[in-house]
Amino acid sequence: MSEKDSRTDAQLLADSGHDAEAFGVFYDRHVRAMLGYFYRRTLCAEMAADLTSETFAAAFIQRKRYRDTGAPARAWLVGIGRRQLANAMRRQAVETRARDRLGMQPVALGEDDLARIEELVDLEPMFAALRDALQELSPALSQALILRVGQDLTYAEVAERLGCSVGAARVRVARGLAALESRLEIAAP
Repeated sequence: MSEKDSRTDAQLLADSGHDAEAFGVFYDRHVRAMLGYFYRRTLCAEMAADLTSETFAAAFIQRKRYRDTGAPARAWLVGIGRRQLANAMRRQAVETRARDRLGMQPVALGEDDLARIEELVDLEPMFAALRDALQELSPALSQALILRVGQDLTYAEVAERLGCSVGAARVRVARGLAALESRLEIAAP
């Protein structure tokens, strides 16, 4: 199979039950987008690579359950990825259950591999949008966000620096995050 395979993603997933190359074509079509999706959310190339591997392993295992409802197969894949990411954040580690079930060995990533992943994902537009959105916030909200999220200070430290109560610091950070969320459109891959 070549990269120019004309089958749809749904056809590839259906064919992958008897044609192992079909899933490879599906993988090739979406691996870069999934790496970018995970890297933008974790800012860690190694974790993005692990999450991408686990997502595709889970997709391979679940491929027979995929139903072509008219929605892109990529949406199905992103749904699997979101669950993987949520589980990783909750456990503070990437699961390996699907890869283990398939007998996949972990891939050791070198510095060149990690740098290549970072190159694939252009974060500058995201950072520019974040800077613009922060500038639109009131100084009280933007400063609270910069101290809490940007500098990783505790709420007590934020309150001390801003000259307010801990409760007020929490409210400012929460309002700032809500305002940023409404201003930023972070697209899925």
